[in-house]
Parts: sequence; structure tokens; C-alpha cells
Amino acid sequence: MRRRGQFFCRVCALGAILLPGASLAQDGGVLLTFGLENRLELSRNYSLSVPAAGSRIANVTRLSFGLITETALDRLEFGLSGAVIALDDDTGRKIKFGRSALTFAYRREVPAAVLDLSADYRADDVDAFGDDLAAADETGTRSSLALSARLETGRTSTVGLVVGLAYDQTDYTNATDPGLIDSKEWRGDLAALLRFSEVATGRVGVRYRHREEQDAGTTTTDEATYFVGLDYAISERADLAFELGYTDTDTEEFGLIERSSGPDARLRLSYDMSVGTAFALLSVVTGAEEGQRETFEIGRELELGRDSISARLGVTHRDASGSDLIGALDWARALPDGSIGVLVERRVDYDTAADVPITNSIFSLNWTKNVSETSTILFDVSYELRDSPTERIEQVSVDAGLNHRLTEEWSLSSGVGYTVR
Repeated sequence: MRRRGQFFCRVCALGAILLPGASLAQDGGVLLTFGLENRLELSRNYSLSVPAAGSRIANVTRLSFGLITETALDRLEFGLSGAVIALDDDTGRKIKFGRSALTFAYRREVPAAVLDLSADYRADDVDAFGDDLAAADETGTRSSLALSARLETGRTSTVGLVVGLAYDQTDYTNATDPGLIDSKEWRGDLAALLRFSEVATGRVGVRYRHREEQDAGTTTTDEATYFVGLDYAISERADLAFELGYTDTDTEEFGLIERSSGPDARLRLSYDMSVGTAFALLSVVTGAEEGQRETFEIGRELELGRDSISARLGVTHRDASGSDLIGALDWARALPDGSIGVLVERRVDYDTAADVPITNSIFSLNWTKNVSETSTILFDVSYELRDSPTERIEQVSVDAGLNHRLTEEWSLSSGVGYTVR
């Protein structure tokens, strides 16, 4: 069993400049934000290693800059941040630059067309990304880049066109886990929209994906999906969305090419009730690594006064691994002096490196309380289970913190976290 403890204290300031007028909604308004944050982190066995790796002290000074500009036709958002980290651990003392991030988003919309552009970059420790429980105890640095562009034309005519392009790249430096491999992925889609009437819109198109993985076999995957679909408003409350496609996949590893193909279909029925929405979803997906998987879910989303509830329950099936129960319940309540939320989820993923299915179960409870006009207490506890034929990981995390606003520009945050794995 592995244990990790962490204490942090943070002082941050945020300044904003609005140009040229007093409201961003004004034509040509520009909002500039400047952030300064200093964070002191005291950690014991930060990497969750066995035996315990000792303690470390990190003094993190983070600078950030943001820009938002908006007109009647377009909106631009840009953000940039980075940190200077003074680190003292078992290997000695050092100063490094890290935790860098860049975000960019641009949208231009006219009655007949809309254009979306986005870019995201982030570089940090592998375990800081939090998107994989198996990587929570890994060391090394990860950098991720995501680019995307989407253009839709003919929005006011009977026939429209949608074009999308995307690129993702993930790189690891000094990673200890051989399963953490560099990868690149290109994606593209092209579809024609056919507006038959005010209640029916059809589409026909193709999606393409090319992925390169820098593993031992230099795996390359090419995947093409051809599809037709229909969105139909059955009534004022009921909507039907249907898509039927077929996927062809070529996978090359160690110079050998393996070809596979199969259906790719989705059917969704949603109904607006007096309170919230109910839906049913049926999907059949064919993947290069996992093969064919069928999933059926029913769900409910509603707002009840101070409560917000989202629930879904279903079953997923794969011939090689059988059937699994999946679902989620997300509940949040606004309290007079804070909020409380509960999340319970069970899902099935696939580990492409180990070529095995993974069952992920999550429970989390978060609670906030405003003890005064300037101070807020935060508490969070979570349990995660990652179960597969090759390994079983259980992790319990408890975090508590206090946020205190010193002035309009300055705030003080402190907290403690404890993890058992």
C-alpha cells in the first residue's frame, strides 16, 4: 500500500484591464487579464513509490496572461501561463521552468457560415494530467498539443457543407513506464448536410484517422468511416438522431499489416419532459484495437430547485470480454452557504498498450462552505478503482482547503491532501 501526503499554501493576484470601454459586449471590446501566483508545496512520497521516496519542497511562482476580444461577428480568446519552480528533494536543489500552458480559440459566425479554430498546449509532470489513474505514480514530463479547425457553410440553404481537421501530439520525456509512448494523430471529416424540411436534416460523409505510435513495433493505424445520418424532430418534445456507417481499418506493426472492418452506428431518442430530459442511446462501434462493441444506455437530466441531477444506466458488450454494466450519477445541490456534490460512475475503457479492457469505478464527494464573505472551506474525498486482467489499482484521496480573499486583487489559499494507493 502506498501513501502520499501534500500540504500547499498559495497566494495569487489577478488583474484585469478592459479596453476601450467599460463592457466587453461593446463592439471591439478587449479584456486583458494578468495573473501572479506563488505556491508552496510540501510533499511526502509524492510519486507514490514503494518504499517511500521521501519528502520534497517546491516553491512555484506562476505567471499568466489572458486576452478576450469580441465583436458582433467574431470572438477571440488567448491564454498563456508558465511557472518557475524551485525544487528541493532527495536529488538535491534545482530551479526549473515548467507547468506551461497555451490556449487559443477563435470563432467567426455569420448567418450562412461559421468558422472555429482552436489550439491547446500543455507541458507538466506525467501525474499532473489526471486523465489516467495508472499514470498517477509515474515520473517524467508530458507535453500535449491539440489543434483543430471546423468550417460549416450553407447554413441558410438547403444543402450545406461541414469540413473538420484536427491534430493531436503527445510526447514524454524521462518517463519510467515503457507503456508511456509518444504518439501523433491526424483526423479529418467531410460531410454534406441536406435540410429536407424544418424538422428533418440528413447528412452523408466520411471520417478519417491516422495515428502513429513510437512503440517497439512503430504502430501505424489508418481508419476510415463512411456514414449517413438523419436528425428528425418527431414532435415538439421528441427528437430522433440516427447515424449508420461502416469502418475500414489498416494497422501496421513490425512491418505486418492487419485489416479489419465493421459497422459504426448510433441511434439516440430524446424526450423533453415537464422537468428535464430523458434519453435512450444505442451504439455499435468498431475499433482497430478493441474490435466491435455494442452499448445501450438510458438517461435522465433534470433541474429541481437547488438540485441538479444527471443519471444514466446501461450495458456494454464485447465478444472477447462479455457484457458489463455501466452508468453514472452526478448530483449537485446549492446550499445557502455553499454547495455539495456527489459523483458515482462505472465505465469500460480499453488499454491499447496492454490490449485488455479496463473497468473504471469512481466515487467522489465534494463540499464547500462560505464561512464569511471572504473565506470558503473546501473538502473533497474520492475513491477510484481501475480493474483489468493485468492489474488492479485502488486509490483513495482526501483533500481539504481554505480560500481567503485578501483584497479585490489578492487571495490566499491553503490546503492538505492525502492519498492511499
